[in-house]
Amino acid sequence: MLRRIVQDVETGKPKLRQRGYVYQKGKKKGDEWNPTERTYGRYRIDIPGVHRQKEVRIALGYCHDELDAMLKLQQEMTDAGVRDLEKVRECISSTASFREQAAWWVAEMSAGRIVNAKKRELIDPNTINAYQNAVAYLNDQVGNLPLASIDNPQAKTLISKMKSECRADGQRRFSDKTIFEYFRVLRRVIASVLDENFNSVHHRSWNLAAIGLPRVNPKKQRRPTLTAKEVTTLLSKAEGQYQMFYFFCLVTGMRVSEAVAVEIDKHVESDCSIIYVRQQREKREDCVKSHLKTESGCRDVDIHPDAAAILRNFISSRKSGFLFQSANGTMFDPRNIARDSLEDILQEMGRGEAGTLFNVFRRFREVVLQRSDARQILIDYWMGHSNASMGDRYGRQLVEDIEYRQEQVKKVGLGFELPPRLFGLRGLQIVENIAAA
Repeated sequence: MLRRIVQDVETGKPKLRQRGYVYQKGKKKGDEWNPTERTYGRYRIDIPGVHRQKEVRIALGYCHDELDAMLKLQQEMTDAGVRDLEKVRECISSTASFREQAAWWVAEMSAGRIVNAKKRELIDPNTINAYQNAVAYLNDQVGNLPLASIDNPQAKTLISKMKSECRADGQRRFSDKTIFEYFRVLRRVIASVLDENFNSVHHRSWNLAAIGLPRVNPKKQRRPTLTAKEVTTLLSKAEGQYQMFYFFCLVTGMRVSEAVAVEIDKHVESDCSIIYVRQQREKREDCVKSHLKTESGCRDVDIHPDAAAILRNFISSRKSGFLFQSANGTMFDPRNIARDSLEDILQEMGRGEAGTLFNVFRRFREVVLQRSDARQILIDYWMGHSNASMGDRYGRQLVEDIEYRQEQVKKVGLGFELPPRLFGLRGLQIVENIAAA
């Protein structure tokens, strides 16, 4: 099949052999050209996954001479991609279907042979799970198509279908963000086929406007937050360990997966003034992993003295184990917390639309910190934000200065009023002392 690509004698570079053929009906080669008769052209195209080429015949209209007809035919062939060397190579090379390539792609990531392109690190299992969900849907839509045949028209059909699908309640099945992410998975699967030089075989020039890909506006994404008054109300309605867990998330700004994985003997300073974030809970399994969401996730979170006092009272005489744990000593499952407590409280407060529930605590802490006089370098550090600015390098000594950090966290404060109950007798005395001060 590679006879369709030949080597140019002058330049030594590969070029396409096919030039097409023009003719007028009823005339043989060598007959005089008649500009008043209609002209036709003929060429062949390659179909992905098919050995033989398909012949295409088109009408070229009236042409002054054979050269004029050939120029028109060449333009038609260019528009059809027949004269694109890369597309011809892509079509005639042996190629798998989308389903086959996607299965290989996921397996390579799981085995660690495909890594994060920027960090050169293993791809997080939670990210791979998200890719698998996207691939499962895409397989139903384009799984049997050869990769070479998936281009802008097929992407447009896919996106239109995703936009039109609805759930049983009549709401859209896919948000704009989900459609964007699924399309990104489609692109990555197609681009994952490499040649012997590790260059992508299937080159695409995606026309995002023409295929109707939604533009995700971060300002319009649902990011619900709680006011200080709502935070106090939520804490007043919560009970037992749930109340303390919400309090802990509010004063630390930690991700829920990090908060449930805190162990007393490993990650809590003896006076509860610092929480050392070193691990998090695996999303779908009841186990911890030391690989955090980002490199900046490994941090030391300083605690306000009043919050540290309440935390010491909560820990009491315990010396080990998870800070928050079930009756049999196992780690809290965020899904159970949401089901058994948080969802009902938010519904009662009229905030059932809170979206990703636990993120409201992290966003509230971010607001409290931004309103304070704390330096941005400390805010980014406490929250575990990934920040590549030069300010991080120049101001790194602030992060390493524990006395300065402790002074700043005192100035920040808690950001809300403490409900005077459910923290125990010692905790109640602390709350009264705070109120008196």
